[in-house]
Amino acid sequence: MSKTKLPNLSKNERVVLSEFIELPEFHKNVTSFFKNEIVRYIKQKRVFRISIMGETRSGKSEVGSTICFWYSNIFNRINKIKELKKHDVFNDGSGFKPQKIKFNPKFVCSNQQQYISTMKDMYKDKTLPWGQIWQIDEEKSSTGGVGSMTEMMELTNLNNIIAKFNQAEVWIQPLKLETRNAPYGLQVIHNDYKKKENWALLFKIKQTPEGMSEFKLLGWCCIPLHSNEQFRKEYNLKKNQWIGKEIEGGGDGRYNQRRKVAEYIIQEHPKIFEKSDSGKSYKYSKKQQTILIQRLINKGEINVNLNALELEYVLEECKMIIIEGEI
Repeated sequence: MSKTKLPNLSKNERVVLSEFIELPEFHKNVTSFFKNEIVRYIKQKRVFRISIMGETRSGKSEVGSTICFWYSNIFNRINKIKELKKHDVFNDGSGFKPQKIKFNPKFVCSNQQQYISTMKDMYKDKTLPWGQIWQIDEEKSSTGGVGSMTEMMELTNLNNIIAKFNQAEVWIQPLKLETRNAPYGLQVIHNDYKKKENWALLFKIKQTPEGMSEFKLLGWCCIPLHSNEQFRKEYNLKKNQWIGKEIEGGGDGRYNQRRKVAEYIIQEHPKIFEKSDSGKSYKYSKKQQTILIQRLINKGEINVNLNALELEYVLEECKMIIIEGEI
């Protein structure tokens, strides 16, 4: 690809990007640099993260998928099974086996909670591939629900697994660049349907000592559409299912998890909500019920971390299940 190749921007696109037009970086094609950075991160066995933002229907999901295919192909070319077998994670008796990584819809998640849950399950089942890349495709901004802070804490706690198993991440959000340990960000700007390619501005993301994020423009990246039509078909089907859940009101994954926890407690540990001899109150106090549920979490019987407010919700959900059963 020629270094001088740049997108053929419309007049409106140039108006929107007027703050960048005078910068010399705006007239640079840094696609080769970006791909070389992927190679460098893989060779140095570093966790690769990229954040992608763009308007609805801008092509950001296609950009993310292409990058995931790029990463997988480069990773498998560099890391041979024979060499992977020497890695500590495969020689510590934990039961994990080296394997080539594959990018398919299984590794595309609709939000960070699904990402957390899927990774934890694969880690528990000893099926988590070392070096795997994930696409977290959040089509809407986080609503900041009662469990959102716990999700952030869970993601932070997962960093040990992410680092140990070198999990790469592509974060996609419509309105902002994800700054959590992501060294680079892409803002998808232009679609060239004839040439089947998307153009995005590449930013270097830095954290200041004050905890602020700085974004330095590096130039343009040209990301072609991938040619895996089977993946595209399965991905679109999966995305339609996400949308269907949203329309039906079942899109709050955190609430669904709390509901399932409550149903499990009532089914497997009904004594926690056993009635007193009089039948007018519960045998255990609210504090005791909370402690008993926390003990189930600590033992790993309930594989969901709940903050104090969520525990309150679970307690009330359990009581509502009991009431429904008595009506």
